[in-house]
Amino acid sequence: MVRVTINTFGYDRGSPAEPNDITLDIRRHILATDQIPDAEQRTGLDPDIANTVLSTAGVERLVGKTAMLAVALLEDVADARARLVKIAVGDARGVLWSVAIAEEIARVLRVNEIETEVVHREIQVPLTRT
Repeated sequence: MVRVTINTFGYDRGSPAEPNDITLDIRRHILATDQIPDAEQRTGLDPDIANTVLSTAGVERLVGKTAMLAVALLEDVADARARLVKIAVGDARGVLWSVAIAEEIARVLRVNEIETEVVHREIQVPLTRT
């Protein structure tokens, strides 16, 4: 059973339709895309983009704290059948920063044996791993 779902989205195309337990607005953390070579043709799944995003000041801490909050929410839910935490991560376009950060949150959760599903709304690449 998936215990955490992470959905990325672009604010340019509207906020997520479903309510989420945690919503991160990454737009404040973004470097100008012209500082990342060929960023317009790439996504946060690209290792170079992901490394640039994850090495930005404060992002590692944001990822860790978000993963910790998701785990705390999972542990605090009284009804075991309802143990699902929904996280939304958004940036302007929903293809660079939000994708890289969501994938890193998922990686941290999976290392801690939390089954996590990631869906990238704007690039339509669903990934489910245990």
